[in-house]
Amino acid sequence: MSGPCKKLRLSGYLALDVSSVSLRVSVSTCSQCPIKGYELRGVNSFKRGLPRLLMSGRAIKVEALESATGLIELYRHGDYAFKWALLEGRAPYSLEAGKEAVIACLREQCVIEAGTWRVELSPKDLLYLTGSANLTLEGRGSLVVIGEAPSERSQIRLVKRFNELSRLTSGLEGYRRDVYVALGEADPSDRLMAGFTEGWPGEWTSFPPHKHDDKVEIYVYYGLNGGYGLQVVEDHDGVDVFKVRDYDAVIIVRGYHPNVATPNSRICYLWILCQVEGRKSMRVEFQPGFEKLPLGTTHLSR
Repeated sequence: MSGPCKKLRLSGYLALDVSSVSLRVSVSTCSQCPIKGYELRGVNSFKRGLPRLLMSGRAIKVEALESATGLIELYRHGDYAFKWALLEGRAPYSLEAGKEAVIACLREQCVIEAGTWRVELSPKDLLYLTGSANLTLEGRGSLVVIGEAPSERSQIRLVKRFNELSRLTSGLEGYRRDVYVALGEADPSDRLMAGFTEGWPGEWTSFPPHKHDDKVEIYVYYGLNGGYGLQVVEDHDGVDVFKVRDYDAVIIVRGYHPNVATPNSRICYLWILCQVEGRKSMRVEFQPGFEKLPLGTTHLSR
């Protein structure tokens, strides 16, 4: 690790206030979890924009990017990874053979190019592709979020437009949300799934509390509009509660993970799932004590 760095352990967290130009940290997770460890690192060197991190064995919170960056790798476990960038111009991105990726655009329009092939993504559109590919990402104030996983599929490029997705209103009063599945069980991906959840004002989402320790997931929040949300991540070792605002991210390594917005705010988020163990599915396990709560219409399975 280059440059000055201050580390502080508080209540099971590792808080990093980083002013270095690059970062690499490795942390071991629980021996009972199929995910044995993870890394965070800055892929490119840059002088500004490195996010503040708060980590535990269960989850990683990353504060919103405040200035333009190169592509930053937030998480890696073998061939599974999450990355993001706040674009102000062009940035290269390469996907290796034997991998698949979801590239989602959250803020402003972005353009993705590969040779003569070109696609424009509006906010909340995404691209699914399989390797190998050498791409250029371009945007002005565009927040791009990428999930990667292994894949045996031949080359696929699939664009999903948010305005063409079906809306599923899930839950009951107190935990209502609109869910938009962009890449689901029926889509031609091996291990990646993605979509958007938009909670109702002041209500819970990802509720009743559930977990999927065979999958790792990233949430990137939006739509809070001056309010904030509370993201809970809980397992047998303890509980994390993260205060989140627009364009913060939380990576859920394991555990139950409900969240809630302040009154008059909506907690909305992009979600990308990587199926680390087993066959790709939306199967979840509900937290004891909440199993009998009615789900209403849902995209999840028990």
